[in-house]
Amino acid sequence: MRWWRPRAHAPFHRVGAFVVIAASAIAMGATGPASAAQGDPPIHYVALGDSRAAGPTVGSQFADEGCGRTSNGYPSLIAAALAPASFTDVACGGATTADVVDRDQITNPPVRKRVPVQSSALRPDTTLVTLSIGGNDLRWRGLLTPCFGTPTSGDRFCRDDPTIRSTMESRFVTLASATDRVLQVIRQRSPIARIVVVGHGGYFGLQGCSPDARLSAGDATFVRSFFDRFDNVLAGSALRNNATYVDVAAAAEGHDACATAGERWFTGSVRRAQTPPNHPTPAGSAAMARLVLAALGA
Repeated sequence: MRWWRPRAHAPFHRVGAFVVIAASAIAMGATGPASAAQGDPPIHYVALGDSRAAGPTVGSQFADEGCGRTSNGYPSLIAAALAPASFTDVACGGATTADVVDRDQITNPPVRKRVPVQSSALRPDTTLVTLSIGGNDLRWRGLLTPCFGTPTSGDRFCRDDPTIRSTMESRFVTLASATDRVLQVIRQRSPIARIVVVGHGGYFGLQGCSPDARLSAGDATFVRSFFDRFDNVLAGSALRNNATYVDVAAAAEGHDACATAGERWFTGSVRRAQTPPNHPTPAGSAAMARLVLAALGA
């Protein structure tokens, strides 16, 4: 496997949907880990973030730490492909940027536990860090709830609500500075690490569907634009802080919550199989792992 030589400031680049993934990358049905090329430095991998990285299933939040992490999460799949010398996954459902760098996190019910601030897992010899963060800072589910109707409610016109729009703008500004701080702390603690910021889009398409995404066409476009803005904030922070941004939304076209069971990468408003609402399915986590591996040239 081709790998990068760690350096203090890995260059930013944005990885879109159309990438060629080497045979050693995660693929559906692939078996066995890839190994680093002879002479390459060892990989020490730390995964940070929220439930998008944790890959929770219905019931996984009952695990001892209360974070909902599963082997389906994209960090575990990346680690299986790279066979790193060390792998530490501290992604935790409900995490905010503050939980990554500033404070211990109290996990959400039903298991209330205190888990250490995620950045404490970083070391000077860490060579790879992945990060999924921001959704809980934005509190996007609550913010966008007025957009989602009932079978008989019709168009909610949330796109025309000035309160929603002004709240969005202020939260995006706050998130940009908070994400910058997270990346700066990661760089301080792990100066040779390649830092990969994983995009947050992909949940919803340009059309609604019932019951997964009860959205009018107008509000579906608005919700989609919200996630576009969200991803632009993450990409901008990555650019400013010499990190790599991986665009998930472009690759997720046709795989949103309204897709068929075999094509769905994300759930919408209802649980599907063992995936809770508004989370990546196992197929979605596998797709994100492939995108990150492609960004790494793995």
